[in-house]
Amino acid sequence: MTADTPRRTALARRLADLSPAQRAQLERRLAERERTGARRPATRIPPRAPGAEPLPLSWSQEHMWHRHRADPSGAAYLVPLRVRLDGDLRIEVLRAAFRDVVSRHEILRTTFGETDGVPYQLVHDDLGADVEFGDLRGAGDTEAVVAARLAAEAARPYDLAEGPLLRAVLLRTADDVHVLSLVLHHILTDEQSTGLLLAEFVEAYERRLLGLPAAAPPRLQYADFAVWQRSGQGAGTVAADLRRSVRRLAGMPDGIRLPADRPRPPRPTGRGGAVGATVGPQLWRLLRELARGEQATEVMVLLAVFQVLLRDVSGQDDITVSMPTAGRGHPDLEGVLGCFFNTVAVRCDLSGTPAFRSLLRHVRTRCLEAYDDREVPFTEVVEAVTKGRAENGHPLLQTMVVFEREGAGRPAEFAGLRLTPLPAPTAHRAARAKRDLTVQAVDQGDTARLTLVYDADLFDPATAEGILDRYTALLSSLVRDPDGRLTPPDGR
Repeated sequence: MTADTPRRTALARRLADLSPAQRAQLERRLAERERTGARRPATRIPPRAPGAEPLPLSWSQEHMWHRHRADPSGAAYLVPLRVRLDGDLRIEVLRAAFRDVVSRHEILRTTFGETDGVPYQLVHDDLGADVEFGDLRGAGDTEAVVAARLAAEAARPYDLAEGPLLRAVLLRTADDVHVLSLVLHHILTDEQSTGLLLAEFVEAYERRLLGLPAAAPPRLQYADFAVWQRSGQGAGTVAADLRRSVRRLAGMPDGIRLPADRPRPPRPTGRGGAVGATVGPQLWRLLRELARGEQATEVMVLLAVFQVLLRDVSGQDDITVSMPTAGRGHPDLEGVLGCFFNTVAVRCDLSGTPAFRSLLRHVRTRCLEAYDDREVPFTEVVEAVTKGRAENGHPLLQTMVVFEREGAGRPAEFAGLRLTPLPAPTAHRAARAKRDLTVQAVDQGDTARLTLVYDADLFDPATAEGILDRYTALLSSLVRDPDGRLTPPDGR
């Protein structure tokens, strides 16, 4: 057995578990990577030089640091990861595996400070991170007690200067049933990293059970990337990409006219609300088939429908919606834990009431253009487009579409255990409204869960329900009849 055998075995399992739709998605991503290969850096990211301190924050981390300073007690920037474990769980082995993962990745042992308003990060040898244990077998309503405890963990804020910035709690609900909760600050992680973290934990647990040594630290740590990015070596064509992004967004409207119940307050509170819906198996299958037939992705279909909705409620044809991206353009970053996310803006022209299929092709083209500029920090795009006068009501900051996959976390078997991911509650997703309206879609395999997060300063719950109802109705009609022409807004 080589040192990489467990990792290859885990990868093989994950590939074997992919559904046909997920395999098709992977093939499209690989094809797209090949298409844009000329833009990818040819040189590897080097580990930082010894003693290279103070360590800078990456662009994504600095964005999150400013967000935290603006709302240090908010839960919107905490990332909960919770799983159910069925079987003969060895608690001390789990604790040791957790310590192994924390030891392996510097980002999990990092805190943040500032000097004269400039933030920096500190990597510690040991922050004392451990797994807290609670035995709930004697609790009355175990399900309610567990839900309350998980909600409390996901709402407890962090001080970025005091670590560790992750909490682990293991709750025993029956002799062979446990719930493991991990809560990290977003400055440490992103969606891809949470999946990597879970896979690393599984491997570390198996290694401990087999008496194997802990996996060696990776060649590259997150702080290495931050140093490389800030040194200018990671900038590449960022300046040219920024100019192209600004040209693409030039002349956009001052705002999207949304059906708000109240005027925008002078000082937004960030209070959020959320309403939810489910996309059933048949519609979700049709959506995937439409996306595959147009060499698009599910999120492109969801975005196109959202833009039709925004056109209908605003009476405007020039619609811009932002979307988060993985921010891992360099191949060296694919297995690194950390906060890499960025945001891109997708601007589309919906004039002429085309057929939805034609609009989807247009949206796909605009998405690929935006993805080509995904290395440009979104804050710089906003600054350049608004000339430093950005307000919450600007189209770049009004609406967003977020797409996540829960399918990668389907029940998995390992070391005599069955691991089942548990979704974060809707209330957590609505802890803070980052946009006026955000459509969040979670792929659950055969179905999808939709959540509309809204700014409670602007919208009442009933209005948000009506907007989501209208979105789901459009989604159904447009996906089922993509060749029908779009209805002009307001009878035009």
